[in-house]
Amino acid sequence: GGEVERTLSMVDGVMLLVDASEGPLPQTRFVLRKALAAKMPVILV
Repeated sequence: GGEVERTLSMVDGVMLLVDASEGPLPQTRFVLRKALAAKMPVILV
């Protein structure tokens, strides 16, 4: 989890791209939770 926190500390927001056939994967959910906890703006594509 440390790598995710370090990366999120260097950006202003998150763009989330979800594959329509696979849906969100476990790592996607983990990163999204961290971004939302940090109150970062999220764009869903």
